[in-house]
Amino acid sequence: MADSYRKGEYVRYACNGVCLVDDVRLDRLANKEAPKEFYILKPVSNPASTIFVPTGSPMLVSKMSRLPDREELDKLILSTKGIQFPWIEDRKVRLAQFQAIVKECDLRDLLCLALCIRQRKRSLSAEGKKLGASDEGVLQRAEALIENQVGFVLQVSGEQVGPYIRSKLEN
Repeated sequence: MADSYRKGEYVRYACNGVCLVDDVRLDRLANKEAPKEFYILKPVSNPASTIFVPTGSPMLVSKMSRLPDREELDKLILSTKGIQFPWIEDRKVRLAQFQAIVKECDLRDLLCLALCIRQRKRSLSAEGKKLGASDEGVLQRAEALIENQVGFVLQVSGEQVGPYIRSKLEN
């Protein structure tokens, strides 16, 4: 298997955000099953929760990824500068595409998505209009995922993430 994770390591797991690899052990989820090796993950945002990821499932393990260090994070943020996601006028198509980006949980795509929706929100506000509820919901979810990952890497609160990203993009 290409990626192997160790106990004590922090990773991003799909849309659960940053998780601690609490253990790597043999376990059985159903009494009749033979024991399998699992990554036991504890989401940082909800440590009471436990996620069992079978190490032998490439599809599920592929949803795990290492977190960038601060330098990699800064490069990733800067790589979004000038990227414009096109606004899709068809609400249903737009929502499906936006939700797919959120589900994939790639930090770079989440940043681009949030920038796109924020720009749309500003232009609508200038016309005295509001962003639709579904777009607002996607924006909130994307920003929560960004705050989770970026805040953890930088060891700052979620409220400090937006200003940090804006400062990087304005330079």
